Amino acid sequence: MAFIGLAVISIIYYLVNSYHSINYRQPIGINPVNPDRVTALIPVYNEDPEIFARVISAVKKQGIKFVVVGDSSFDPYRKITDENGGTFIYLQKHGGKRKAVSEGMREIATDFVLLVDSDTIIPANTVSSMLSKFDPDVGGIGANLSVSRDNNWISYSAEFVERSREVLFRSLSAHGSVMLLDGACVMYRTSLVKPFILSREYTDHRVFGKKSQLGDDRQLTGFIIRSDYKAIKDFDVAVEVTAPKTVGKLVRQNIRWARSNWVNFFRELFNGTAKKAGKFYTFDLLYTYMLPIIFLGLGSVQVYLFFHIDYHFLVHHLTYVPSLTALLSRMTDVRAVFFLRILLTLVNYVSTAVFTLAIAFRINKERLKTLGYGTIAMAVMLTTTIYGLLTIWKQNGWMTR
Repeated sequence: MAFIGLAVISIIYYLVNSYHSINYRQPIGINPVNPDRVTALIPVYNEDPEIFARVISAVKKQGIKFVVVGDSSFDPYRKITDENGGTFIYLQKHGGKRKAVSEGMREIATDFVLLVDSDTIIPANTVSSMLSKFDPDVGGIGANLSVSRDNNWISYSAEFVERSREVLFRSLSAHGSVMLLDGACVMYRTSLVKPFILSREYTDHRVFGKKSQLGDDRQLTGFIIRSDYKAIKDFDVAVEVTAPKTVGKLVRQNIRWARSNWVNFFRELFNGTAKKAGKFYTFDLLYTYMLPIIFLGLGSVQVYLFFHIDYHFLVHHLTYVPSLTALLSRMTDVRAVFFLRILLTLVNYVSTAVFTLAIAFRINKERLKTLGYGTIAMAVMLTTTIYGLLTIWKQNGWMTR
């Protein structure tokens, strides 16, 4: 019965999210666009100067003010900032991303703040598109992420992960808020998030009593939802990010994400975030974070059924029968049970294939290659998610990506 229940839940998850993702049409932004109402905030810590210069150039072209916080990182970041007309704040002691964002937020006086990672180059339409979609009930808007593919299989795997998230987030967008506004590029209402970012709850984030830098974007997303605002994605803004260059860095990145995600998973279930976001959000939250465990459970049961043929079930039903009629009746029961199990397995595979097609629909180039390497990405995520749960107390790291 447990197998049947998990299979049914999986089928519902894949089919419903695929349907809503494919049919979701993002509303056209109609709100006034005034760049003077936005200030960009960019924390930097030992970033590649060449990449940082490109980031600043892209922000400057938006026509907005910007503040750079050097987290124990001075030149050439100060020089690049000054040359482009920005404000530079230097923190002599390394305090981590949360500290850098908090210090920079003190300088923000505009209606909106755009947080940009120091390695994220934003497209020309970023500010205008996001501002146009800031309806009164929206508290934060995140960009859609795309991974630059550089003939490294890791980049293709990472792109598959982002496209699978896009499928989920488009589906969630049809019902309200998404689970995460990625810190790589996100715009918030300053009056809403500034008090929280300056608070100890944000700057002194702790997990099991230990200070943690991870999950600041997820924490802010949850805060927005609990504050009765929507957290939405702007799928018209495609921000390109880079993937880790080595397998070791990929695994470590996914372990950091997994630990942070598990903390926020349990937190959202009990602090009211999931309830505020609604039943559809809660269903997707539960299934998404339990997916690796469900996947292992379903896989183990399927292997057992097909290779062990449920020997004990057969013995229990086909021995010690009082008559031929009873024997035939029990054989019919056995066939019915096996037919149901095989049917659910096949339907589960079909629904998974539909979900994969929904992902493929969002891949804009080198589709087969990205899908192929996506299987590796899923294996890495499966392993690191379970390992992250078992080592959840080890919260560390500066940047979220």
